[in-house]
Amino acid sequence: MEQSSLARREQLMSALGTLYESLGYARFSMRRFEEYALYLENKNFLKSDSVLTFTNPDGKLMALKPDVTLSIVKHARRERQGLEKVYYKESVYRLAPTANEFTEIDQMGVEAMGALDRYAVGEVVRLAVESLRAVSGEYVLDISHMGFASGLMDAAGLNAQQQETLFALIRQRNAHELTRLLDTEKVPAYFAQRIVLLSKLSGPFPETLERAKDAVVCEGMAQALDELEALYILLKAQGLSDRLLLDFSMLNDLNYYNGLVFQGYVRGVPRVVLSGGRYDRLMRRFDKEGDGIGFAVYLDELTRLLAERPAWDADALALYSPMDDPAKVSAAVFAMAASGLRVHATTEPPADFRAEKTLRFDGETFREV
Repeated sequence: MEQSSLARREQLMSALGTLYESLGYARFSMRRFEEYALYLENKNFLKSDSVLTFTNPDGKLMALKPDVTLSIVKHARRERQGLEKVYYKESVYRLAPTANEFTEIDQMGVEAMGALDRYAVGEVVRLAVESLRAVSGEYVLDISHMGFASGLMDAAGLNAQQQETLFALIRQRNAHELTRLLDTEKVPAYFAQRIVLLSKLSGPFPETLERAKDAVVCEGMAQALDELEALYILLKAQGLSDRLLLDFSMLNDLNYYNGLVFQGYVRGVPRVVLSGGRYDRLMRRFDKEGDGIGFAVYLDELTRLLAERPAWDADALALYSPMDDPAKVSAAVFAMAASGLRVHATTEPPADFRAEKTLRFDGETFREV
């Protein structure tokens, strides 16, 4: 890795650590390995069944940890008052997404465990947004709620095995196979149509939320939408709603996740760079009081982005007003581009945009400000 890329990565980790500590999250450190039984007993929670194992001198089978949340919940206090808030920077060991070999993956993240109210949940989601913003101004956070899909399937009388199969098809957005399977299982059309809709129900937050309300058939679904709407109102009030998408096809394992789930993307990186959600069921599995929510930022996914980001996003940021003559603006912008400058013309400067100089249109030409 080039030094400039390494420096930007270290700068990002420092900024994230400062951000998390400013909200009262304490650094949590752990061993690189756990007993293999921990992962064997909780394999549904893992992204992959493959775990790197070794035998210690006492003959006990150990594993290099493929997940951080499991370790944090396992070692968290069994009883607590209020909210326990931690953040971490750790390595996990998983199969590489593009090769059949294990790789060490660096990640940072936060976990909040205990008495979760709407503010606490909103705080974690806002930290996820702020983490993405620290990486790039060009990001998207996809949000969903497990209670919406599970409530619908419970109301339809589907068992756990049926739900698991349908969840997989919804994640794949395979409406054709969903329709076929629901017909085979003789699921009434009233429910089947709504289950198929889940694979297509995504888009801008307010519009998708309104579409989802037409699919509600039970209290659990209505409650899920109430939580989503409250979260959107909170983030909108903070000026953070413009890059949120609602996607009901984004579903995780029902054995552990409930409530909100979310994934973050940034321009220039093809895969998920942040993921998180609420895991109250995991807390119950480890006999821990309270509920849990958290997320992880996958630092290794950002390596190429950090390495390729130039010192300046453009040579000149050219600002104009919607009232300006577009012909004159165009002529001035293209003249600068013809002279060899990289020009970004816009009415409002993008978040985190870096330009060597900023210009403003005065009605005839652009002048430096």
